[in-house]
Amino acid sequence: MQILNESNEGLYDARDKVKALWCGAFMVNEMGKAGDAWTSLESAFAGNHPEFEAIDAPYHDLGHTLKATTCYAEMVFKNLQTPDYGPLPLEIAELGFIAILFHDTGYLKNKGDLNGTGAKYAFQHVERSQAFANQWMLQNSFDQEARSAVKSMIQNTDFSKNTTPVLFTTSVHELVGCMVGTADLLGQMASPDYVTKLPLLHREMIEALKQGQSMGIPIEIPKTPQDLVRSTPSFFKEYVIPKLVKDYQNVFRLLNTPYPDGPNPYMEQIQRHLESVSQATR
Repeated sequence: MQILNESNEGLYDARDKVKALWCGAFMVNEMGKAGDAWTSLESAFAGNHPEFEAIDAPYHDLGHTLKATTCYAEMVFKNLQTPDYGPLPLEIAELGFIAILFHDTGYLKNKGDLNGTGAKYAFQHVERSQAFANQWMLQNSFDQEARSAVKSMIQNTDFSKNTTPVLFTTSVHELVGCMVGTADLLGQMASPDYVTKLPLLHREMIEALKQGQSMGIPIEIPKTPQDLVRSTPSFFKEYVIPKLVKDYQNVFRLLNTPYPDGPNPYMEQIQRHLESVSQATR
């Protein structure tokens, strides 16, 4: 298992890696609708969607999404090698793939909007992402049940809300929803450049804060990028771990290599980040 690294692998090589995992998991030659969704995402983020500008959010860029997508594909592949979580049909795994690909399309600005960056949509990006996914799925002949499932899976990436089983119609959909939420967290935090990109996240927070204040939303953010970096260990301990264990039902353990008791490369990389931050801020 190899965490996607922009510096040594290249963002677009991620597609080859994910395709190999996907096709190997389901014994198919092509990615089908999942591949179509990937193509549509890249096109939209490049500015080729008729309704949206190219992605310009400093932190929530294409790389962010592809790292999460790679993590999701790895969990799907590993799940099909273990009986612990039960069988995962391709059709439902495909919905999770669409959800993780489109979960941050809500940061795309409307066509012609030249004000600020997509970071201003932080408080609305989940709903906007759901709308983007729903429109794409309508255009690609997905039924209402499938569209509703993807809406719930994207909702599951909303860090401010707890996961509840009522979001999902079946335990398999819930499993995939937990994989999507887990991939969003681990994909970014295990990225080799995570700590160095935190100042970009702080820039997004400042823009989101201004927008939130105009909407009457109370919010506090770290005062400086350095404060954000220093808060990473406590953020991981007090927020991420409970989220992974309770809300996302420990599905991160699928990434243990070998399963079930081997080391987890994502968690190990995050631990290295935390140690480097702690040493640098002593």
